[in-house]
Amino acid sequence: MINQMKNLKSRIQSVSTFALPLTVATIFVACNSNDDKGDMVFSNETINAVTTIPFFVVNDNGELPVSEDDLLYESRLRNPVLDRDGKHLTWVDFSTVSGSASVTCMEGGFEVDIELSGLIPNGVYTFWNVTFNEGGMDTTKELLNIRGIGCIGSTDGSENYFIASSDGTGHINAFTQAPNSLSMIGDILACPIDDEYEFHIVGAYHLDSKTWGASLGPDGTAVEQFGFFLKNDN
Repeated sequence: MINQMKNLKSRIQSVSTFALPLTVATIFVACNSNDDKGDMVFSNETINAVTTIPFFVVNDNGELPVSEDDLLYESRLRNPVLDRDGKHLTWVDFSTVSGSASVTCMEGGFEVDIELSGLIPNGVYTFWNVTFNEGGMDTTKELLNIRGIGCIGSTDGSENYFIASSDGTGHINAFTQAPNSLSMIGDILACPIDDEYEFHIVGAYHLDSKTWGASLGPDGTAVEQFGFFLKNDN
């Protein structure tokens, strides 16, 4: 994971003019059982903007995709990014996701509810939360200033995935017990939409059609495809 984050830092620094909003970053939070879910709602926010993440795919030249027709490869081991029928995906195929993410803070933690379309049909997806140190995402700092990374839902990864439908739609709902440690590294505060400097929710597409529990999986098996980003002014 440390090597992966250093790789991400170098890739972000190389694309300051890339045509994507870089005001915030990505990934998902660790969670526990719904048995700990409370009834009292403290805060709620819906994020309607979905950003395609370019930092974990490359084109034939080993560079970030620059055109819609660029064929995509996973950036770590250069495995081709294929759909479930074996078609080699292009950047335009990869950039079709839309949807919304609702985050509701309540007693004992927070609930995430995500509706998506434009997914890779029948693709296996996992969802991840990311938290940041003071100041939020910063490409000049170690590991992009990330403080925590972990799966949504149960910390064993049993609640953070789905298989997209044949028409590329999907829905996931998970309750995260917070404050809490995250499943990969670090921690999350009680209400990320109010308490965190920056909070990201990221969807990863699994090339091997497998999930790997509390971690993203071995290098070469998944690509972070899209994210919902929230940055506070605190």
